[in-house]
Amino acid sequence: MTGVSPTPPSLSQEQRVAASKLAVANRRRRAEVKRMVKVGELSLTDLFTLAEGEECVAQMRAFDLISALPTIGEVKAKRIMQDASIAQTRRVRGLGPKQRAELFRALGR
Repeated sequence: MTGVSPTPPSLSQEQRVAASKLAVANRRRRAEVKRMVKVGELSLTDLFTLAEGEECVAQMRAFDLISALPTIGEVKAKRIMQDASIAQTRRVRGLGPKQRAELFRALGR
């Protein structure tokens, strides 16, 4: 490898606008899901089920999800992820069965 990253594809103005709208919609959906987790409307189990059908939820970072749980802040979320052997950059979709089980164990659920 030469270390040169490939150039992104050229998009028309319409394609850029559509991509921007999709990105905004995805961010809003992830924010809504995090809010639902925080207030207890959505359990962790339900979130994993939801992630199987919604791409934007599956792309959510596991750290963001854990830190959105009630009574858990960033410091506690980092500790939980370390205890469960989950990298801070891991996405919900990337959590395997063992990591999910460790996460539930670390959360005491």
